[in-house]
Amino acid sequence: MRKLAFVILITISFMSCEKNETLGVQPENAKVLGEWQLYRSEKLESVIDQWTGTSWTHIDKWFKNIRQDSPIIHEFKEDGTFLDKYAAVVVAKGTWQKIDDNTYSFQYSEESKTTNTNLPEKNYVTFYCDNTYAIKYENNTSVDYYKILNDTECAESITYYVQD
Repeated sequence: MRKLAFVILITISFMSCEKNETLGVQPENAKVLGEWQLYRSEKLESVIDQWTGTSWTHIDKWFKNIRQDSPIIHEFKEDGTFLDKYAAVVVAKGTWQKIDDNTYSFQYSEESKTTNTNLPEKNYVTFYCDNTYAIKYENNTSVDYYKILNDTECAESITYYVQD
C-alpha cells in the first residue's frame, strides 16, 4: 500500500510540473515584454488598374497609414499573457509565446469579444531592433508596426512595403 501511495504521489507531482510548464510562463528577458504603441499600418489591397475595353484589370498595391500618438497599445506580460488596449481600456486579451530570439507569436483568447477579424488567427511578432517590431497576421495581407511606448522606432532598420 505504501508503494502505491508513493507512485501516486510521484505521478501527481510530475503532472503538476508538466501543467505549470504549459501555462505560458515566459522568460523575464523576453524582448516582447512591456507596452508597445502602434505607429504604422500597411495593407496589400487589390485595386482597379485600367479599363481594357471590356472589363477592369486589377493590381495589388500596398497602402500605409501613419498613426501618430496612437491610442492602440499592446502590453505583453511575463506570465505569457497580453492585453490589447485602446486609450487605456482593455479591448481584448490572449497569450503569447517565444519562437526564437527575434520572433514571438500571440493569439487572442476566445472570450475577447470584438469585431476584429484577426482575432481567431495566430499573429507573428518579428523584431527589427530592441524597440520596434512588426506584426504579420496569419491569413492576412496587413502588417502593423509597434514601438516601445513613448520611444522612437528604428525605422532605418526596416524595409517598409510603402517607402516614405
